[in-house]
Amino acid sequence: MTAFQHPAKPIVGALIAAFGLAGALPAHADSEVDALRRELAEQRQLIQKLLGQQESQQRAVSSIEQKVAAAPAAPAAQAASASALPQGMTIYGILDGGVERITDVKNGAVEGSVTRMPNITGTVASRLGFKVNKELVPGINGVAVLETGFNFDSGTLGQGGRLFGRQLYAGVETAYGAFTMGRQYSMLVFAMDSDLLGPNIYALGSLDAYLPNARYDNALAWRGKFGKASFGAVYSLARDTAGGAPGTGTCAGELPGAGSNACRGWSAMAKYDDARFGVAAAYDEQKGGTGALANFFNGAAPIAFTRPEDSDKRSHLGGYVNLGNANGGAGGKIGIGWLGRKAELASGTVKSDAYYLEGAWRFNETYTVEGGYHRITNKDQDRDADLYVLRAFYFVTKDFSPYFQLAHINNSAKAQYAASVGAGVAPPPGGAQTAVMLGLRYRF
Repeated sequence: MTAFQHPAKPIVGALIAAFGLAGALPAHADSEVDALRRELAEQRQLIQKLLGQQESQQRAVSSIEQKVAAAPAAPAAQAASASALPQGMTIYGILDGGVERITDVKNGAVEGSVTRMPNITGTVASRLGFKVNKELVPGINGVAVLETGFNFDSGTLGQGGRLFGRQLYAGVETAYGAFTMGRQYSMLVFAMDSDLLGPNIYALGSLDAYLPNARYDNALAWRGKFGKASFGAVYSLARDTAGGAPGTGTCAGELPGAGSNACRGWSAMAKYDDARFGVAAAYDEQKGGTGALANFFNGAAPIAFTRPEDSDKRSHLGGYVNLGNANGGAGGKIGIGWLGRKAELASGTVKSDAYYLEGAWRFNETYTVEGGYHRITNKDQDRDADLYVLRAFYFVTKDFSPYFQLAHINNSAKAQYAASVGAGVAPPPGGAQTAVMLGLRYRF
């Protein structure tokens, strides 16, 4: 049977092909697994390379951050940190207070010593302020100050309960001086650089409490510095609407029919300062009006000061000399001055004269000692006194300083000048008094 193929041959061929395919499958699968393994190995190498690069970048970033943290802030960074405030505004403040012991106090029928935390001041009055200085056009800046005073012991507002009782004014600053309006200092304050103790709780203000409170409401002012010479003047339309200096009442003014001079006030000053010495002169005059009193702070009753033609005038002359290196290292300063007062009232004329000699010595950046002798005479009321003050600072930093101070006052037979300030702390007539304070001053 050569004419046809044997029927078993196709079947055998199919079986052989099937077995051949089956034998080829494992070889094909092995090649795919190897490829996957190679790809996984390559992926693993790539991932390890990326991780290594990331770790290197992290080390570089960490090094840069450490250098930035150790370096002083750049101007741009400083500007960014202050960007929360309006442009040209700064915030500042002082917290100052302590505990004092005062001997020989007569408060009504009670006499004795008192230990207290005075609310008014320690070495300077506590405050919080906002200052603005912003260029409006080339050569002219807009300026403003909002400054609140508060009592350190209780947190209550000072200066008659005003929100911005220390200062509140706005104006412009030019090459010809600053022109401002609002509640502002008398020019008497700017002329008393020779009064080294300033508004200290034991100082010239113990003999005349107007000095640390010399401000005007409703005031127009000009003040400028030209080389080493400074000048200033201020005029008030109504000098005291809420009570400023203790025991002097109020004088709101600006009332129809009250008279053109009622409750007006003005002051002027001129001074010269250089690195070695300085001299200054100032004049301050207040006019009377409804609610006003003239108080000499010596135990005599305040005097009615209600007529527009009444006047209360203060004149000041003073000077200082710098000793050694006052700006760094050991150095000091001596100041001397006179303050004359003349009140011309319906009841008559009353005069007083105060003199002071003060000194300060800085041993180094840490220790400073200051003190002074003050004398006041008042022949019209037959009341005189001598005040001695000593204080010392320990500067932990330039802004943080504990201090100790001591004062002693001797009164003439009728006088009741107090060493410290505030109501109810005066000695009996003719009494001597000693006050001691331990305090802390923090500026920011």
